[in-house]
Amino acid sequence: MATFQFEIITPERIVYSANISSLIAPGTEGYFGVLAHHAPLIACSNGGKLKIREVSNQERVFEVGSGIVEVLPARLRKQSASSEKMDRVIFFTKQAQPAQAEIK
Repeated sequence: MATFQFEIITPERIVYSANISSLIAPGTEGYFGVLAHHAPLIACSNGGKLKIREVSNQERVFEVGSGIVEVLPARLRKQSASSEKMDRVIFFTKQAQPAQAEIK
């Protein structure tokens, strides 16, 4: 299963950081999905429920505020000798917290 690095970052801290297999994020035009090897993307988000599927197949849901999502494929990232060559996705937002409700 292909995975990618994912982080939710607020001005105060890194809320979540792990290798995951998929992401469903709230965009300004509706929800969009991200899998490994996704095309480069920068998208705005109005906030809402963000759902991730971890490598263990466990789903996690976060309530996120408005922000920016950046998808950066490994082939476009400058790599240091010690870093793992993986795609990376970052959700920059002012607020984020784990949520109980699931996206249906």
